[in-house]
Amino acid sequence: MRIVFIYSGAENLGIEYISSFLKSKGHQVFLLFDPAVFSGDILGNSKLLASIFNVDNLIIKKLADLKPDLVGFSAYTGNYRWCLKIAKNIKEHLNIPIVFGGVHTSAVPERVLQNKFIDYVIVGEGEYPMLDLIANLHKGPESLLKTPNFCINDKGQIHINRPRPYIKNLDVLPFPDKSLFYEKIPLFEKHYLITTSRGCPYNCTYCSNNMLHNLYCHENKNIRRRSPDNVIEELKRTKERGKASLIVFCDDVFTFSKPWLKEFVEKYKVTIDIPFFCSVHPSTINKDIANLLKQGRCWLVTMGIQSGSERIRSKVFNRRGNNQQLIDAVACIKDLGIKISVDNIFGAPSETEDDLEQGLALYNQINADRIMTFWLTYYPKTKIIDLAYQHGMLGDEEIQRIEEGYTGYTHGIGSVSNCKKMIYYKYQLLFQLRSLVKNEAFYSVLSKFVIYFPLKGLLTKFLIFLNAVKNRDAKFFHLIKYCFCTKKNIP
Repeated sequence: MRIVFIYSGAENLGIEYISSFLKSKGHQVFLLFDPAVFSGDILGNSKLLASIFNVDNLIIKKLADLKPDLVGFSAYTGNYRWCLKIAKNIKEHLNIPIVFGGVHTSAVPERVLQNKFIDYVIVGEGEYPMLDLIANLHKGPESLLKTPNFCINDKGQIHINRPRPYIKNLDVLPFPDKSLFYEKIPLFEKHYLITTSRGCPYNCTYCSNNMLHNLYCHENKNIRRRSPDNVIEELKRTKERGKASLIVFCDDVFTFSKPWLKEFVEKYKVTIDIPFFCSVHPSTINKDIANLLKQGRCWLVTMGIQSGSERIRSKVFNRRGNNQQLIDAVACIKDLGIKISVDNIFGAPSETEDDLEQGLALYNQINADRIMTFWLTYYPKTKIIDLAYQHGMLGDEEIQRIEEGYTGYTHGIGSVSNCKKMIYYKYQLLFQLRSLVKNEAFYSVLSKFVIYFPLKGLLTKFLIFLNAVKNRDAKFFHLIKYCFCTKKNIP
């Protein structure tokens, strides 16, 4: 069969895995892609520029030319409304079955099915359910009423089926179909996206993994990992092509297993030896782990701190570790000359200015190379929504809007209320200044001055740019290149 996926704004490993899996079974897979430079998480949102570069009508035209048997969307909360718009437009012009999957769909399948133009909904991992769908496509939705992972609207009656067990042995899956996205954006190959695992060992209240743990509540273990040899084999192929300058490990926590990391690094430095980026959790970092990262040519790690307030981290975000442990973890990384980026989330339920001051004090100590500041975005069916409801920050109507995808993007103002924006703009500016200016006396003088600057959001962006220049931040400039790079066969 001929399957077309429609996506926007970035490379998607989930679609690449499903594509390679379906192709290994003899099916044809295509991608229609919207670069979404001005209408998503890339450079913010501009209605004017987004309308100028709109490719919605081209998507419909190319879809008609491809004549697929099935159209698929992978929806996360930020792009869900866009997916709905395109899907509705498809149904108005073409009679093609439409399936929705992805993390937002997995969280609220019953809401997704309220849209009559969506024929099928898949929750959880998509490889085997997509095979089921293709095998039963000619029979209609009724044939999948009792099939795991499928949610069906049968004559107004919504049927929600639990997902089948996780794919335990990830080595059985073919390597992701990179050509799908590289044919659209050749630049993507410069920073090679790869995942060595699925799932996360932690259960932070704000993260979609919190929802997925509940979806797969019958599973005892949420995280599974590929063998080092399997990962190395995939990376050998990209090294042979000679285009990747950075390997980007997309695992939620790359360092959760020291034995695995030790075996992997020994093979990686001999056979691959390309600088890499990864995400870590502070509780997984010690001198031994940091040394392994250094041996493997780790260029940058990102570490989720999320708040300098121990109360917010433990009581609201469900994150382990006190501030001293964070300081020690960052020191282990920096002492070896590896650059470190830390994440901070503004807008936690019950957060006060005292909590923000604690954060500023912590960042004064840890001396991170980069501080990424995000505004809390509520994702459907995550625990933090319950906490926000208890604190009166969300009501039933707001929760419904979240489930319908009206939450904004993480690089926008997210779900932060208007009355708190100015205080967060202030601390966002101070955090960025702290990561840029290391001289204590100079920082002290500047911090007293910049808080009176009227355009704090604009100044913050300028500081982020200066910090990227100072750190020779390959990921930042890769993002800028994406905005201006050659895009082929778009959509």
